[in-house]
Amino acid sequence: LKAQGISPITAEQAGLLVPRSNASGHYDRFRHRLMFAVVDPQGRVVAFSGRALTPTPAMVASAKSDDKPAKYMNSPETPVYAKGHVLFGLYQARHHIRTAEQAVIVEGNFDVVSLHARGIQNVVAPLGTAFTADQAKLLKRFAPACILLFDGDAAGRKAVRLSRAALKEAGMAAKVATLPDGLDPDELVRTLGAGGLADLIGRAEG
Repeated sequence: LKAQGISPITAEQAGLLVPRSNASGHYDRFRHRLMFAVVDPQGRVVAFSGRALTPTPAMVASAKSDDKPAKYMNSPETPVYAKGHVLFGLYQARHHIRTAEQAVIVEGNFDVVSLHARGIQNVVAPLGTAFTADQAKLLKRFAPACILLFDGDAAGRKAVRLSRAALKEAGMAAKVATLPDGLDPDELVRTLGAGGLADLIGRAEG
């Protein structure tokens, strides 16, 4: 950032740096993480999502016993990013959603990437938040219907109930594809392949 002549304050406003609490200066918000760019429907990078990587031996040795990083860390809200208004993968999926006349909504970034990589490309995800009416209205610009493909656990079933309300408010038709207990879409497509997951999506119920 310094080499590019960008102020640390600007980087802080963009959610890339965090001011140190016990010293002067800043530190990198996304340390030791696999990074995903969050792109708006026009293809502009507006935020990031980082998944924690396995700690190095040095990190384990210096960590406190209860100092476990969050599995995912997303950019905070900034002047260019409001998490309830953006869908991960929508820019890449938009043409496939229009062609299929429906979108598949999953919970996580890895689910989106994994399904896209296996040819199921009309897939998007909310970013660390419950699916919102604003996200549903955004999605409805590309297709009139969607399928909820959330994780096969209690949290996934709760997310389905909350998402239905947002979709109803946006006037978007929705069906639910039920995953086996304890599995997420990434795990299922690795086990059954794209054909098996496509069959499960095809049996989604309203």
